[in-house]
Amino acid sequence: MKSRLSAFAKKTLLLLLVSLSAVSCASTIRAYKSEEMPEDPTIFLNERNIPNFSSSKPAVYFSSSEWMEKALEIIGNAKKSILITTFLGSYCDYTAPIYDALVQKAKKGLQVYVIIDSSSYEQYDYGKKNALPMAIDRLKGTGVHVAEYNPISGERIFMAPALLDREHRKYWIIDGTYVATGGINLNYLSFAPYGLDGQIDTFVLAKSAEAASYLIASFCKTWNGYSPRRISPDDFIATAKNPKDDPTIPLWIIDQGLKDRGEVDKLFDTFFACAKKEIWMIQGLAYTSPSLIEKIRFATTRGVDVNIMISENSDREANEIAAKYCIKDMIDAGANVYIYDSPDKGFLHYKLLLADRRLAAFGSANFNFRSQNLSREISFVYNDEEIGAIAYDNLTSLLKNARKIEREEAERYRSLRYSLIHAFMLFGG
Repeated sequence: MKSRLSAFAKKTLLLLLVSLSAVSCASTIRAYKSEEMPEDPTIFLNERNIPNFSSSKPAVYFSSSEWMEKALEIIGNAKKSILITTFLGSYCDYTAPIYDALVQKAKKGLQVYVIIDSSSYEQYDYGKKNALPMAIDRLKGTGVHVAEYNPISGERIFMAPALLDREHRKYWIIDGTYVATGGINLNYLSFAPYGLDGQIDTFVLAKSAEAASYLIASFCKTWNGYSPRRISPDDFIATAKNPKDDPTIPLWIIDQGLKDRGEVDKLFDTFFACAKKEIWMIQGLAYTSPSLIEKIRFATTRGVDVNIMISENSDREANEIAAKYCIKDMIDAGANVYIYDSPDKGFLHYKLLLADRRLAAFGSANFNFRSQNLSREISFVYNDEEIGAIAYDNLTSLLKNARKIEREEAERYRSLRYSLIHAFMLFGG
């Protein structure tokens, strides 16, 4: 039986890693490179070997309740296979409908595979009253196949640096045809009501056998690294392709895995190098580092209006403190910073990048050092006016409950306490 590290031990471990790695990590932060950066995002992405696929225009779901309804529909309609990767997975009243639906499909003979990061242990409900069972434990013996990514266990403490590698991606593949991604986990925080620590988030769903084939290969590679049950992409590829008359647009997928660090950096560079007028970022977990601040400055010095929205109402005070500490640096680099305060007290967890109201990215990547360098991340990128308009409309609705932060207020968040928490969250957040 694996011995699980306590929450205190994990935090202590991460603090130790921060102190030991501070010098070396500071030297590895990549300064923004302005040479040979084309203004056209399509050229930029293709030149950097970001794979692109033919895709239907995505449906965008701007709340977990909307995604829950659609998720249950696509699970119910699935004919062959369901593959899901999630960072956090806990079983509770709010996630039970999805897990129970997956179990029912597995009992009917569908291939159902789920990868869950080991960070899912020690999750709690509202007010931290009750520990919630990790979904892996609840799904054992149900017919749903589950793998635990990079287990955090006592016997692996001497491999501490490797424990920083986390599976932060959230994506679904249905019948080798439909693909979905966003910020919504399969845990309490993602699906609980806003007043009970529930988060405001988004997921996008598209039809693309090409993209599905690409992500299936990624899924199988990850699965085979952490499960004795071997699987092959051939087991899940769709036999039927999209009809030729399906309306299609290009979809670029940023998929940052174990050996291809830097893909998220390419994602950020695409927006800051290619935007001509404005950039909007919804990034509640924006714990910036010098290289990220330099990206902001690169855009603002070209006359681009850079706008960043963070959020109140996190279930963890450290999330808000780490983001607020960075506001001064972002303002000094020329950005406008807004803080969102939901009337329902929900934390704005979703991660949107939007340039010139047409280049849009949805996915798991936060604007911070961890997503940039340490975690596995995924984003769907579209260069399309209609999709950009959908994202901008939602952004406009959020601005009704957001206020702009002035530099005088930002100065108040530069205390020693805020600085230490920010340093910790760069690695552990």
